[in-house]
Order: sequence, then structure tokens, then C-alpha cells
Amino acid sequence: MKHNDFFTNREAALGTMHQKEKVIAPLFKNQLGISVKVPDDLDTDRFGTFTLDKKRSGDQKETATIKAKAAMELVGLDIGLASEGSFGPHPAIPFANVNTEIVVFIDTKLGLQVFGGSIELASYANNTTANSLEEVLAFAKLIDFPKHGIVIRKAEKDYRGMVKGVNSKTELIENAEQLLSNYGSVWLETDYRAHMNHSRMQNIKKATEDLIANLNRQCPNCSMPGFHRIAPKPGLPCETCGSPTDLPLYDVYFCDVCDFSQDIIYPSEKQTAYAGYCNYCNP
Repeated sequence: MKHNDFFTNREAALGTMHQKEKVIAPLFKNQLGISVKVPDDLDTDRFGTFTLDKKRSGDQKETATIKAKAAMELVGLDIGLASEGSFGPHPAIPFANVNTEIVVFIDTKLGLQVFGGSIELASYANNTTANSLEEVLAFAKLIDFPKHGIVIRKAEKDYRGMVKGVNSKTELIENAEQLLSNYGSVWLETDYRAHMNHSRMQNIKKATEDLIANLNRQCPNCSMPGFHRIAPKPGLPCETCGSPTDLPLYDVYFCDVCDFSQDIIYPSEKQTAYAGYCNYCNP
């Protein structure tokens, strides 16, 4: 059976309240034949917020799964979708932040749960205390406002009167002037919600594309969709001395349905590594 035969003319429930269907729905419709339906009354903020007034109860995969299942239950469908994002420091680049996006696909009819993901630099990820309108406007310029919205409130840990979704200069100035007048300073942070953050929405699209690539990949053993990469195996040889490097020689793919795994050699399509990555040539 071809992968499209598993999904054509089926419907999926998408757990979102922040317009993620704008990037997710067209990809699923065009590439898998799955229509996407968004529940009218699903409050995904109860599973956690970026502003931390509601803390996430699980990790990214767990939270995305909970959202997808909640959406499935509300609309009565056997396919569920949801995404979950996080922001944190880059593991190798000092003072740089990254946005990690996870998208989950659950199919109770086929017994599938498949993930896709994408990691991108997030130069717009920032927060600060501002003591003047000039500092407020400087922060807005720093995060590329209004391409990325702003959350503004009295102080970092004081959520009373918090205003999310500020995406016009007039609205930003009005809120900032009122808080500055009342308290002398304001707390500002990037609004990370998808519908207020163009860059994050594009990263959700990339994670969805990765998910669809996984769904399009059938297991060589049982022919079910969802044959996905679980880990790289380092050891790509140096182009100069032939010593193994930390770059992947193999990618390990796995099927959650039948537990079949397979090593795919040369995942980058390169058979040697640049000598700059070699611990012997470039200690």
C-alpha cells in the first residue's frame, strides 16, 4: 500500500488557538490529502504559556501529544495534530538563542504517533526592563517589531494587567507610557505565540515538513508510514587523514509499529568530512 492510501480523504483535528492551521493545513492537504479541522473551544493556554503565568506540565513531546488528543476528543476524529515550541540558549554559540519546534501526528486507526521537528536561531528572542519610552522603542527595534509582537507588563513576575499581542507602535507607546507613568519601569518580552511571531510560524512550517517527510517514508519491513530518524551515528572520515570525526556516518531509522531499525549511511550525501572537523588534523 502506498503512503497516500493510508491518509487520502481523512480529517485531522489540530490543537491550536493561535492560527497554526495557516501553515500546517495546506501542507497536510496538498501532500497527504488530509483535511485539517480546528476545534472552536480548545484553550491550549491551559497546557502552558510562554509568559509562564501557566507553567507547562510536561516536556515538549508530552505537551504536544496532550494538545492533539484534546483536539481529537473535541471534534471526534481519529487523527490529531499539535505543535509545541521552546526557546533556549544555543548549545554552541554564546549569547545566541534557538527556537525548537515539535509537531506530533497521532493516528489511532493505524496506531501511529510520529513527530517532526525543526531548530532555528532566534535572534528576536529577548526580554528586558525598560525605564523610559526610548528604551521601550529600542527593544522593539531589537526584536524586529512588529514582525514579532511584544508582551508588556509592570514587572517580570507581576502578571496583573499584562498585555499580550502588542503589534502596533501606537498600542506599544500607549501601554508603555501608562506603565512608566504609574511605576517608573516596564517589563517587555517577545510574544512567542505563533500568530504574533512570524519567525516562529515559519519554523512550525519547517517542523511540519519534517513530520510529513517522516510520514511519507514507509518502513522497509512492514510498509507502514512513519519510518523516522531516531539518532545519528558519528564517524564520517576526515577527507585528509581518514580518521573518524564527530559528524554522522550513519543515521538510524526506526519503525514504531514493528520495531524495525536500519542504518542509512552517508546521511549528508558526503562520504568524507572537511578537515576542520577532525580532532587529529585540527586539534
